[in-house]
Amino acid sequence: MVDEGDGADEVGTDDGAPTLVIESAVTTIPANCPVPAELRAVFIGTVRRLDGNFAVYSIDDVRAGSVNELLVNGELNVRYPADDVNFLGVGSSYLVGAVAAPSGILGDVPVLESKVRAEPEMFGGDNVAAAARVQCPTFEDPVRTLLVNGDPVDTGIAAPLRGSRTLLLAVILAPVVLVLGTLVLLVSVKGLLSGARAQRRRRRVDAARSRRG
Repeated sequence: MVDEGDGADEVGTDDGAPTLVIESAVTTIPANCPVPAELRAVFIGTVRRLDGNFAVYSIDDVRAGSVNELLVNGELNVRYPADDVNFLGVGSSYLVGAVAAPSGILGDVPVLESKVRAEPEMFGGDNVAAAARVQCPTFEDPVRTLLVNGDPVDTGIAAPLRGSRTLLLAVILAPVVLVLGTLVLLVSVKGLLSGARAQRRRRRVDAARSRRG
C-alpha cells in the first residue's frame, strides 16, 4: 500500500502488520562523495598487550559482526596507525570499530584495523570549496577506538605517560635535575675563574716584591 499524500510507504511484514517506511528519512549520497566505511566488527575488548603498532585484545562483548574466525589463541589482533597504540592502556577496555585491513594478513588470519585519533579534514573542507561544489553529508567516522562509554580516548601530550609512573617521574624530574646541574656547573666554573685570578694576583705581588728586594 502506498500513501501518495505524505510520501510514506507501508510494507507488509511476515506477521501481517504493516511497517512504515519514511522515504524522506533515507540519506541520499551525491556522486563523488565519500561513503562511510563498512565495519567488519564492533566489539568491546580489553587490551592484553601492545606489540608494535598492534593491540592484542581479549573479547568482552561483540556488538556487531563476528570475530570468532579472526581469533588467535582466543585473542584478537588489531592494527593501528603509527603512535596510536601509545594512547591505549594495557588492562583497559575499549569500544572498537574495526574494518578488514586492505593489505596483508597476520599469519593465516585477516587483520583488522582501527584508529584512536580522528583524521582531520584536509584543506578546510567545504569552507574553501567553490560555491557550486556539491555538499556532501557529514558522517561520524565509525572506524574508531573509543572508551566503553563512547567518549574519545585521551590523546593529549601527557596521555602516553599516565600508564608509567617511572616515565612520568622521569619527565617531571628531568628539568629539575638539569637546572640544578647547570647551577652547580656555573658555580664551579665561577670558583675556578676566581681562584685563577687570585693566583695571578699573588704571583704579580710576589714578582713585585722580588724586584724591590
